[in-house]
Amino acid sequence: MPGASKKMDQSVETGAPADHTASSDEAALVTDQETGLSPNLQAHIGRHVRAVFDEVAREPVPEHLLRLLKDLERSGEK
Repeated sequence: MPGASKKMDQSVETGAPADHTASSDEAALVTDQETGLSPNLQAHIGRHVRAVFDEVAREPVPEHLLRLLKDLERSGEK
């Protein structure tokens, strides 16, 4: 499609939405140009990062950090 590639390049530079007439293959190329990663790889990395952070978030807060937070809270009340 003549001009579609140019419109998509402009949308990346300006932040404007890409022309809706562009094919899905062309839209995938825009994503690759913006991040350097394919959408499938981005999703895969995202799942693994969430799994790691979910595991860390379930761990209990260490007692010394809880004491520090209480001390900071009390000092802010004065």
